[in-house]
Amino acid sequence: MSKIVIFCENYTEIESTLYVAKHHCHDSLITIVIPGFHDLLKFFQVINEKVFHSAINIIYLESYQPGRAQARGINKIPHVIPDIIRERRYLKEIWNKYFVQLAGCEVFFFSRGSSGFKFYLLKKLSKRHRLVYISHGPPYFSKYTPTNIVDLASLTISKLIYGRDAAVGKLPYIKGFLYIPDKFMKKEVDRVIDWTERNKIMKDFDLSQFRIFDAGKYSVIYFDEGLLERGFVTDKTTFSRELAKVFDVLGKYFPEKEIARKYHPGHDSDQTLIKVGDILPAFIPAELLYNENVKMYIGICSASIANVEKGLAVSIADLITFKNDEIRKGLKEGLIQMSKSRILFPKSLDEFEQIIIDMKQ
Repeated sequence: MSKIVIFCENYTEIESTLYVAKHHCHDSLITIVIPGFHDLLKFFQVINEKVFHSAINIIYLESYQPGRAQARGINKIPHVIPDIIRERRYLKEIWNKYFVQLAGCEVFFFSRGSSGFKFYLLKKLSKRHRLVYISHGPPYFSKYTPTNIVDLASLTISKLIYGRDAAVGKLPYIKGFLYIPDKFMKKEVDRVIDWTERNKIMKDFDLSQFRIFDAGKYSVIYFDEGLLERGFVTDKTTFSRELAKVFDVLGKYFPEKEIARKYHPGHDSDQTLIKVGDILPAFIPAELLYNENVKMYIGICSASIANVEKGLAVSIADLITFKNDEIRKGLKEGLIQMSKSRILFPKSLDEFEQIIIDMKQ
């Protein structure tokens, strides 16, 4: 049998991962590699048992925790060299434990934004395996050239750990993350499936076969994406007050038992900011919670509302105070680029309330 290795790093890659696994599971040995995302591991463990009958091999890679992460300012400096040495040793151990014995596999990955694990392993796997990149679409990453000493130092450390060809990327609202460069894509990747082709081949892919979770009977689901923890909004007090006003409006038209909150997997989001509604398990992907009972999906800039195809999707991005308009603009643009149906962006609480009234009628 042929062998398939799939790298899945985040929730936006789940659909592509499931497609590749389902498409090849009858004639191939499937391995899914999950670098350091425990909620993602929990999801695939359930899916593997319930849908694939435990036929998939799942490799979970614990993230390396550098000593400098706990230090501040110049106190980070003494940790840099030991961290580089230890992480390189850790990566080598991972390679020898899980991958060195493999040969002739087809290796799939879905994003050029990357963890150190993925970039390091893809480089080594490219020597004896066939790499396939499937784009999961906008927002699209691009290369970022460091403009300050902090970003330059971070890039230098990445090169010393993962190789001199390591690069950093950017999105409209964030920059400085590890990024797979053009040179690697052109030289080492055997096939690139762009967003348009990806949509064609997955057009008839039915996610309903993976809807094995109890989605409840809610009329409204709010998707949180940890904006406070990511530093995108001004402060906790303002953010909490603005969210409370939104939920006060919702409470005029829906009983609390019909409202649910779904927090972003992998984020330690402050769940005390909102007092209304049931909390759904964070590890379940939003796409597997969509159902005919839900009248409205609400978020700020979560990809969960971008993926809504049937139902009303509403972003309250213009009702929230961001640190600056550049962040708001970048997040909204990314959301619109990703969207599979129309997303409404009310400019005021009155406009938000009118959306609900029109929907109820």
